[in-house]
Amino acid sequence: MSKIEFINCELTINKIIVDIAESRAGIYLRFGDGDFNLAQNKDDMLAKSNMQLSRDMLNSMSIRDNRVMICIPHHAKELKTVEKLMCPGYHEYDMKFVNHCLSVLHFSNPLMPQKIYTNIALSYCAVETPEVVTKLHAAIKQHKVIFIGNYKYSEEFLLKLFGNNLIRIFTNDNNAYQQKNKILKELDIIMNEHIKNEYFVIIMAAGCASRAFSGTIYKQYFISKPNFYIFDYGSLLDYLYGFVSREYLKIHPPDRNYILNNI
Repeated sequence: MSKIEFINCELTINKIIVDIAESRAGIYLRFGDGDFNLAQNKDDMLAKSNMQLSRDMLNSMSIRDNRVMICIPHHAKELKTVEKLMCPGYHEYDMKFVNHCLSVLHFSNPLMPQKIYTNIALSYCAVETPEVVTKLHAAIKQHKVIFIGNYKYSEEFLLKLFGNNLIRIFTNDNNAYQQKNKILKELDIIMNEHIKNEYFVIIMAAGCASRAFSGTIYKQYFISKPNFYIFDYGSLLDYLYGFVSREYLKIHPPDRNYILNNI
């Protein structure tokens, strides 16, 4: 445990901003309680478990690459990683759960990354430092974007958030993993026919399936041609669109008006 450096929310997002602004390849690979359940073949709120999903999730969790940001819920008093406003129910966890996450990820491995980032960085910054969120969007808008996510988001909304160089791959609003073959086939066509050699950003917004897809994309494309960044957006996207999909969003609501007025 002492060898691991746990990175706070703002530093997590600032690293992503720099990587994307400087066209660096990378993946923001964030795992939460639902992902750990699915990895152990247990159902999540918006995803039914199956053995293939469990295998894909475990494969994603096994990635060790200094360009890939491994992120877990790590805000615990024992680690001194609890930030302002955090409390049980709002991003604070007990050590038993943090240790469970580390165990599933096999972080006792000597090849483990030196840094572990936080999986809730964006939603937290949207409350505490919303200007960081707008800077992230500014960096993303400088590049072509492939959006893999919920079909319910309007075109106008996504163009506002991610810029006019946007290509969409639609997913269902739940159990998106069931569409794996369709999604990866569409992605392959886009990458080979529309993106080619340009640097681009993939925005993931498909729930827990985002992590399973990210691991597959890493192995199929990133290793051989790392010219893109995968950013897993998370539940803040629902909130900005007008949905409240997580209870913690009610405890300390993000500054929706500031973000939407400044991106």
